[in-house]
Amino acid sequence: MKKNRNFKINNMIWVTAIIAILVIGAVWTNADFMLNRSVGGNQNLNPALLNQNTGASPMINNGALMNSPNAMNSTNNQMQSMTSSGNSSSAPTTALMVQEGISHVVSMIKPSVVGVSRTTASQQTNQSNSNQTPAYNGGLSYIPSFKSGSRSEGSGVIIDPRGYILTTFQTVGTDTVVNVKLFSGKEQSYQADVVALDKATDLVVLKLRAQGVFPAVVLGNSNLVEVGDIVFAIGSPFGFSQTVTMGIVSSHNRNLNINGVRYPDMIQTDAAINQGNDGGPLVNIKGEVIGINMATFMPDNQYAGIGFAIPINDIVNFINSNI
Repeated sequence: MKKNRNFKINNMIWVTAIIAILVIGAVWTNADFMLNRSVGGNQNLNPALLNQNTGASPMINNGALMNSPNAMNSTNNQMQSMTSSGNSSSAPTTALMVQEGISHVVSMIKPSVVGVSRTTASQQTNQSNSNQTPAYNGGLSYIPSFKSGSRSEGSGVIIDPRGYILTTFQTVGTDTVVNVKLFSGKEQSYQADVVALDKATDLVVLKLRAQGVFPAVVLGNSNLVEVGDIVFAIGSPFGFSQTVTMGIVSSHNRNLNINGVRYPDMIQTDAAINQGNDGGPLVNIKGEVIGINMATFMPDNQYAGIGFAIPINDIVNFINSNI
């Protein structure tokens, strides 16, 4: 029988083609696996990088963490630095995002926090009636204003852009007119009238003697406060204006009796609160005011990290009826 050489050649071509396809497939699969391991694996280990690649961002709404160009540029620079150094840890990026959020909340609230001071004559009057307000003797008491010479200085917060301010009775005393210092833009001083006093909460509403639009805060819902929430206290402790301290909600619904007045649901915090913080706001991580700082506990005049704010929900009706 005569052999068919063309048949043998055709068979070799098919075998060679099949082997070539198998080799190419193996090389392609291996390359794809290595690419996913080097890129996709790092994304799985780094949530912040994954969020950037997908366009998502772990931002808190209502102004807590904003997707600003500066923040994104800073984060990108940080990621480039991490890539070049071979460090795939997400800790530096996470810390940067937290820092950006805190800085934004503080910058958003600070323009609305004011300093409140009384006159010399008023201070003398309040000293002569000191039996009406317990001395700051190191126990549970209202936060006193900081006394500097003949002046008494405390804090307040703008709650309405027309110039209405919320503060405490400890800040204004028996005065009907007080001095208010604003720090938004350049420092400015105004006089303000005491327009309302709530004896049940010891809070006061002031009205600036000025026309204009003033930076007002957003009031939050203090009923949503939970133990462990991050909070900020802003005010003028010991005369140091625009001071910010940070802590957590240590407890809530504290039932306190201060100078014969019962407060059934005070917010407790370890954010540092000292003389002059009276009337300043307690702010949550969203940049909302959830309370007004008004009491502290300092046994033997030693700082104990125990301060109290009256929940904003307890005074909403008082605010709405007087502005």
